[in-house]
Amino acid sequence: MIPFNWLLVLVFGTFVGTALLARWTSLPITALEIVAGITLAAAFGIDLPDQAQGLLILGSLLIVFLAGLETNFGFLRRHWRTALSIGIPGFLVPFAGLFVLFQFVLHAPLLVSIIGATALADTSISIVYTTLHQYELAELPIGRMVLAATLAVNLVEDLTITTTTALSTPGLVFTGIVIVALAVAALLLPRLTKALSEPQPSFSNIGARSLLFSIAVLAALSSLAGVPGILFVFLLGLLFSQFAKKEFLVDVRKLSFALFVPVYFLAVGLRVDFMFVVANLAVLGAIVAVATVLKVGAIFPTARRYLGPARAAPVATLMNTRLTSATVILLLSLTLGLITTAWYSLFISAVVVLSLGSVLVLRALPSFRSTAAARELFQGGEFAEPLPGVPRPAPDA
Repeated sequence: MIPFNWLLVLVFGTFVGTALLARWTSLPITALEIVAGITLAAAFGIDLPDQAQGLLILGSLLIVFLAGLETNFGFLRRHWRTALSIGIPGFLVPFAGLFVLFQFVLHAPLLVSIIGATALADTSISIVYTTLHQYELAELPIGRMVLAATLAVNLVEDLTITTTTALSTPGLVFTGIVIVALAVAALLLPRLTKALSEPQPSFSNIGARSLLFSIAVLAALSSLAGVPGILFVFLLGLLFSQFAKKEFLVDVRKLSFALFVPVYFLAVGLRVDFMFVVANLAVLGAIVAVATVLKVGAIFPTARRYLGPARAAPVATLMNTRLTSATVILLLSLTLGLITTAWYSLFISAVVVLSLGSVLVLRALPSFRSTAAARELFQGGEFAEPLPGVPRPAPDA
């Protein structure tokens, strides 16, 4: 057993190593942190102490909060129909196909099949967001629409897992009361933070403190009913985005990505049973193949219709990534005893393969071999905001 102080040295040294590797390869740092966790667990049998459990839950919920916080609410409100038209098939088609695979081919328990299909129908907000920024596409109308469609996938995904776990939890009336309490807390806590916020930044940093308090309240309520409350945490972030200043966003990012987020993703990998995955590589390959075919097959036609033929393949490839919500759902489900370590290990391994593989395929496409080529591809489109007196451009052919 490694002493705790030396375990901290190893963990934070791993964070530095994954950050350098991500810089050199431009691969998603969060996926690399999961791989690092799997490696440490397989090579040294390392696990985080039980005292870190609360830190992991807080880190997972902070990730979902940031997704809501960085949502362009105004753009999403103006184009929600198109976002849902792309996002809903992008979730429902892979969800249905993966459920059939897990339930009728692999003979997984019903709840495990639903959780696995929900998680692997995900599209990673974090990878889509960082990729769009990497290629300077995030502020372009088409880039915003891709992110909006990704958010639509995640909203339907979060609603599915919340409803499923709520209905499967004993004490339906009590669970309903807790869910109502979660919704009320998500609506009221941002107002409390806004009321407590100071007009000028100070060392008290009461905004970040009240945020941590708000997420802790939602985590505590979720644990009462055994329901992953990620839908309500996303709503919390969405409401915070309406009044949060730039300084607040910077503070939360620093706090999250320096400690909570890397610890969380490392822990996601530490809980993977590597030898079980190795013994079931054929099953893992089938899961990855089915998930890819269904996701790309669902996204490509709608992306072609709304974003143009030339953009359909890159958008479908980018939206084939899994990571953020998928890992949150799976880790919380494992923590709550809803799935076993064996199924968790297969699902998380599929998430890692899909996230890294999709990014590598995207970068191999001619239109994404440089920032200039990607920006040229994403320029224009019917979602551009017209200037006063200037007619809106026609949709791409």
